[in-house]
Amino acid sequence: MSVMESKFKVVIKTADITIRLYNGVAIIEISEGVALSYENGHKIFNRLLSIIGDKPWVYVSNRVNSYSLDPNDYRHLNQIPTLKGIGVIQYEKSIQTALDLEKMFIKKPFKTFNDLDSAIEWALIKIKE
Repeated sequence: MSVMESKFKVVIKTADITIRLYNGVAIIEISEGVALSYENGHKIFNRLLSIIGDKPWVYVSNRVNSYSLDPNDYRHLNQIPTLKGIGVIQYEKSIQTALDLEKMFIKKPFKTFNDLDSAIEWALIKIKE
């Protein structure tokens, strides 16, 4: 765990999702093999939004595990006015095609990273813009 990452506090933890939050950056990790969808994730995201309130924030997907999602569900994230960007840390080059597809569904700033610290630095800048 990096020094920057150690400042993050776990605010939500379920069997499928762990969300850590610090200064408007939400690092989200999905458990191995989960099929993430709006139906099984919206209650958790509503909890996150109630914690964040009306402050600007950035979603950082720390893809340490393999899981699936429907990129059509990004339409729900696109409707959150306080969401300033989405960052994805990709540890496997093999997911690049999936990320290129996901990017097509996102109207918010979207960027991929090779490490968590770079994603956090970018997120903190996006929050201040």
